[in-house]
Amino acid sequence: LTKIICGESSGINAEYGGNRINIDFEKHGCCPWEIVGLPDDCERYVPQELASRGISQSQWEEWCDDLMKNQKKAPSISGCLCLFCFPGLFVQCILCAMLCPISGNHPLKFLPCCYGDWHHGLDKWQQKVNKVLNPLDMHAKLKTYKPHGNAPKTLNKSTRVAGKDENYEFGILVIALNADESRKLMMEPWCNGVNDGCTSGFGRFM
Repeated sequence: LTKIICGESSGINAEYGGNRINIDFEKHGCCPWEIVGLPDDCERYVPQELASRGISQSQWEEWCDDLMKNQKKAPSISGCLCLFCFPGLFVQCILCAMLCPISGNHPLKFLPCCYGDWHHGLDKWQQKVNKVLNPLDMHAKLKTYKPHGNAPKTLNKSTRVAGKDENYEFGILVIALNADESRKLMMEPWCNGVNDGCTSGFGRFM
């Protein structure tokens, strides 16, 4: 049993159900200067299910703000294409995928050609949030679905997937609302169909 509820602003973009909240989370923008992530104004309205368990508005705003700050490190679609395909095209793509640990948490993860600082930041953010949620029998996890048809419903799913093919990676923030569902979510992988076994994918967090 699920239902979709919006706050006073359409910025609170989530599907509310008895066991989980699914919040839209766009991982990558098209261009390097485009910052995407949570829906606009999401931080302004703490979900009722969290508020009833003691999560304050200020706590929710801090979490949202921290996550969006980390999104400034997120790779863009055009940046990924340039890194993997320009100027060497197919040969460069194969070599990068096989030999370059661009997603790993290593000493060079801060370089512009690496995304490890972004993935590491997502990991740290999730740990920080769950230090508060876990004692309340709740748990948060960032997840990716590919193809997007396998992803659970979110309020903006139809808009986000419009015109996208099956290679589009659909990101969401999932929050489990009780102990049983939290244990289940903890055991679930972030990867749902991505299957990135290349060296370039080692260290991915979503």
